[in-house]
Amino acid sequence: MVDLVLHPGHSKCGSTTIQDFIFENREIFRKRGVFLPDLNFNFPHSSDYQFDLTHTPRDYLAKIQAGKVPLSDLEHKLDDMIERASEQGCRRVIISAENLINAISGKITSEIHSLFNRKFNKVRVVYYIRRQDSLLISAWQQWGHKTGISLDDYIKKMSRTKFGDFLFITRNLKKLYSGQTIKVCPLSRKAMIGGNLLADFCSRAQINTNGLELNLEASNSGLSSALCTTLSSISDIYSDVHDQKIKSIITELTPNSILLRDKKYSTELSQEVKELLFNKFQESNKILAKNHFPKIDFDETLSLSSLIDKPTNEIDSLRERITKLEDLCALQMDMILQLNNSKG
Repeated sequence: MVDLVLHPGHSKCGSTTIQDFIFENREIFRKRGVFLPDLNFNFPHSSDYQFDLTHTPRDYLAKIQAGKVPLSDLEHKLDDMIERASEQGCRRVIISAENLINAISGKITSEIHSLFNRKFNKVRVVYYIRRQDSLLISAWQQWGHKTGISLDDYIKKMSRTKFGDFLFITRNLKKLYSGQTIKVCPLSRKAMIGGNLLADFCSRAQINTNGLELNLEASNSGLSSALCTTLSSISDIYSDVHDQKIKSIITELTPNSILLRDKKYSTELSQEVKELLFNKFQESNKILAKNHFPKIDFDETLSLSSLIDKPTNEIDSLRERITKLEDLCALQMDMILQLNNSKG
């Protein structure tokens, strides 16, 4: 029988870093009988298996969710892998894909999870979350600003979806994996074992860390809100919300401004949006913390109280706007110097 470690992820909650870790250690995992599906959900026994494309099967799962690939194709791949697991030396599978929480209560995504629950001997789900203000700011920096929408408007829009409703997602995971182990943890150094995401993931997934590479930098960081605000006003430069060309160009042209490119600012949200987030998520966050991590300090990890405890001050807001403009000027000067050097 084969066990499963499932990291359903959540966009902007360390998923890419965990996937980089799994990929970096793929050879060691293989030798230990821990198999990773490739991007098309093939396993080592298949002649189509692509060992160097085992970062995540997210795109294949997206095709199933979109109806482009039938669920029966996934079932066939799982049956084939499990049937040959013994001869292949496979005892465990790790699957990491953020879109496994997309429309989790919907028919197709629920069926994918139900299939995993039926086919594997034991399932251990590891799911990371983060405070909704931080989550949504990061999501706007990654995708939202590319549509020309402001940060406040983006948060208002996303708060009407289930994107930041961790309690809803967790309850669905518990229902789909009834009787299995489900670990929910805030993405906070104070909550994670050893203050390290990868060490924490291995502990919760019961992965032996001996010989594994754990010293990986956090992945997929976005541009600063100062840059994103400016770019949102010229959003037609992006081909779509997944376009990374502009970020690559800015990164290449600002080699001396690393700290400014992804700088965090203290006054990002309007008071209206702060109150919106508090009213929508504070109570559900409390329930989630009580049920899944009661020994972790709620106020320091998932509570949104600080948003309304410190109302937005007009002077502080103005001071930060000036700071952002100064930072943008410094970034532009770095770009000008780099372009000038490239001509010489």
